Amino acid sequence: METEDISQEELTQVYCQLQMVNRWLGNTNAVLRSLRRDQPSIQRVLDIGCGRGGLLLEIRKRLDLDVIGLDLRPAPWSAVPIVSGDAINDQLPDADVAVCVLMAHHLSEAELAGLIRNVSRTCLRFILLDLVRHPVPLALFQVFVAPFLGRINALDGATSIRRAYTVSEMRGIVAGALRTGDKPVKSVRHTVAPLWMRQIVDISWQP
Repeated sequence: METEDISQEELTQVYCQLQMVNRWLGNTNAVLRSLRRDQPSIQRVLDIGCGRGGLLLEIRKRLDLDVIGLDLRPAPWSAVPIVSGDAINDQLPDADVAVCVLMAHHLSEAELAGLIRNVSRTCLRFILLDLVRHPVPLALFQVFVAPFLGRINALDGATSIRRAYTVSEMRGIVAGALRTGDKPVKSVRHTVAPLWMRQIVDISWQP
């Protein structure tokens, strides 16, 4: 998906299918559950690497929160506000919580650490959900998910699992980023779903 020259029509189908897969695999509900734990204190959510804003639509609809997205290449149309920017180096839009879903595996270790530090400058909480590099989720994806997807999503899904960070790698990157960050850390929660289907890092900083 990163390298292929595809039409806007194909890209729309890719994003719609990706949103559907995130629902199937429980990623969307996992983010919503994480947000609900702190919902009374949340007014605005920023989605980093938001694509066409499908997750933001779910958050706005089901949690009644203000939302904004950020992407290097915003979609030409979206039902939610999306701004263009580099999440690692640019100043991010103000928000109470930032979420980032299935983007970490596209970043190097240094870039991911830089993203975490940059988020801390404008948000008090960061929910990072990504895949786990492990043979079990790769096999399950290839057998039970890929056959029902289009060619681009099937190839991209398998490639993404192979490129993802292991649990220990993710733990080390997060620890290093927080150790060199500017803001005191309030809490860090790192959870791994059964069968290594996903990992979630939930970071809170002191005001």
